[in-house]
Amino acid sequence: MKLFFPLLESYGNLAVDSNFRCLIADVCRMVELHPYPWEITPDRERVFREAAARELICIYFAIYNQYLDQSGKKRWCCKSTFMIEHVADIFRFYPDARFIFMVRDGRDVAVSAKASIFNHYHVFYTALRWRREQRTGLELLQALTGEQIMLLRYEELLADPVNTVQRLCEFIEEPYSEKMLEYHRFPEAKKSGGLSISWGNTAKPVLGGNRGKFRKLLTAREILLFEAVAGEELQELGYPLDNKPEQLMQIRELGAKERLVYLLDEVIQKIRVETRHLAKDSNSFARIRKIFYMIYIRLIRKYSSPDE
Repeated sequence: MKLFFPLLESYGNLAVDSNFRCLIADVCRMVELHPYPWEITPDRERVFREAAARELICIYFAIYNQYLDQSGKKRWCCKSTFMIEHVADIFRFYPDARFIFMVRDGRDVAVSAKASIFNHYHVFYTALRWRREQRTGLELLQALTGEQIMLLRYEELLADPVNTVQRLCEFIEEPYSEKMLEYHRFPEAKKSGGLSISWGNTAKPVLGGNRGKFRKLLTAREILLFEAVAGEELQELGYPLDNKPEQLMQIRELGAKERLVYLLDEVIQKIRVETRHLAKDSNSFARIRKIFYMIYIRLIRKYSSPDE
């Protein structure tokens, strides 16, 4: 959804079989190139037959349903934060869907983002994205019922994992098992933890002390900047600010010079983190191959004409 939604216009009228098949083929190939290898090869014809409508999100559903069949499970779950943009579309096809709005102190998110290849690197850009997603989540909390959405704070999971996971299981109506907190012992966690240093924590037990890191790992200026951008959302979600309102007001009006400095720093940090991952990640080649595939798709769809 994140990668192909912006490209939909280039596929033309999806009511035309050839256009829809083309989109399906491109999406399925992207799945096959995922840096965390899927355990299925998506059946393109089956996706075409089973898509509930000629929409990208129905391709998404059809592929997940194929994975569900292979797994032998009863339900599937997607943890991508980007799906917060598509809640209304999900409800159109899955009116009984459940949403877990999991939040974490955005300043700690900024700490993690600095070392991960899957995020922005500079605090300013991390704060912008975090603010946008939390604002959407807060609006969903107001619009949906308690049976449709649950607010789960990451810090609560760290402090009391048993009760938090039990409460989560009640929400999704699944039986709780102690093995849920032993996830790090299972092959899937070990596999992801070994593929990328950005996923290393998935192969570890719940990290009880993995909070409040920003006070040691962000500078006072970075904390001030994050709070100036996303202070309202931090407070609404129960995270007290470290800075006073008058301090935040002083830096909210950014000029072109400051933004250029942030952009340059973003590029420098990206080069440094990418170099580190290239040297240490076993899935680096797969990740780069996927990146070049999406560049190829954007170019070829931009300059090719879909069927009428």
